[in-house]
Amino acid sequence: GTSDDVSVLLGNGNGTFRGAVSFGVGKIPLALVAEDMDRDGHLDLVLALSGSDQVVVLKGEGTGLFHKLDARDAGKGTTFLAVQDLNGDGWSDVVAVNSGRFGYYPPFNLSVLMNDGKGGLLAPISYDQTDRDGMFPTGVLVEDMTGDGKPDLTVTWSQPSWRSPNGLVSLLKNAGDGTFVLEKEFKPGFTLSSIQGADLNHDGLADLAVTSLYSDTIRILLQREGGTFTELDPIKVGFAPVGAIFRDFDGDHELDLAVVNRDSNSVSMFLGNGKGLFTSAGHFGVGATPSAVVVEDFDRDQFPDLAAASTNSDGVSVLLSGGGAIPLPSVSTDALVFEADMSRKPSASAQTIRLSNIGLGLLKIVEVGISGHGAEAFALSENTCAGVTLQTGDSCTLDVGFVPHDSGSHHATLTIQDNASGSPRRVALKGLVKG
Repeated sequence: GTSDDVSVLLGNGNGTFRGAVSFGVGKIPLALVAEDMDRDGHLDLVLALSGSDQVVVLKGEGTGLFHKLDARDAGKGTTFLAVQDLNGDGWSDVVAVNSGRFGYYPPFNLSVLMNDGKGGLLAPISYDQTDRDGMFPTGVLVEDMTGDGKPDLTVTWSQPSWRSPNGLVSLLKNAGDGTFVLEKEFKPGFTLSSIQGADLNHDGLADLAVTSLYSDTIRILLQREGGTFTELDPIKVGFAPVGAIFRDFDGDHELDLAVVNRDSNSVSMFLGNGKGLFTSAGHFGVGATPSAVVVEDFDRDQFPDLAAASTNSDGVSVLLSGGGAIPLPSVSTDALVFEADMSRKPSASAQTIRLSNIGLGLLKIVEVGISGHGAEAFALSENTCAGVTLQTGDSCTLDVGFVPHDSGSHHATLTIQDNASGSPRRVALKGLVKG
């Protein structure tokens, strides 16, 4: 079910937060953006209410309290939001993606709601997006993709998992006054679950990063002159990536990448080299079924931190950066998959998980264990982590084997308890037995 409310947790300035203050906002809030809509110096809240097909603006008082300023009908199944000044008048406007009935069934459309100059919204301008070969919208990006200085709209589309795994990218060009026309569409050949954009290789052109829910990857699409894109090799992340965000996490002045993985309860971190290429910096466990991630300096140490909202744990996981003298664990993977054949070899070779400390403080490993309904099918054949303390740059390893006693699918979770923020870390274990 849903509580139909919003919770505000005020920060203490050290990475911790006061207790949540919750207040009702309407039926099924699915997206939220904090923005100063009325230019009074206080953050307001813009919400997508999927249950009532509305966009709502809540005025902030600067004290952590909010009251309703405006509400507008947006379209059937309002699901995604983006907020930016679309017509250059200095007031933040709203783009809403309406995903239809139950998020899959048309009509689908985009609604652009211009600011009325008081923080409220004008009636929406709608752009029908239904005719997309059975696809439904999965995200929207507001970014100047055409190089004319005006923010355009880029929308991602996907087919349901039971259909051909295909996706589509639609680019709507901004006329400059907040109205849009379809500029181009292209099919990248894979499903799309979210989109982010930035200039990743310093050529002055906005590039794209799109997550692919069913292939457990994120793809980088580098824009070339003329508006075409070059797709780089897919980057493996955790299970079911649903969102990503760019930020310079390591202080080298190049954009890095954080990806939130819904089904492996983790955030994957990748460091950028300024040419559009990324290398893994580890996977970090968060609460159950994370759905979104934000970046902010929560402890005022001048380093960006992460917060991930979790659907099934009804909470928020905060990952503090390693900029100060604190430990920062990096796990080499957030999922292991095994296959075995009962008729030939009723086991699978062990796979290794490496746990490293990339922070500046001491990382103390308290406990390592395997739990879950299928835990008896997995075993730790080697464990150099439990009870050890890792200094900066040190690592330890865990060898996990798959020794099932019957056929079928087996699922469990390897859990690592430590003294760092975000503990415990979790690695999903999946085993398939044939025969």
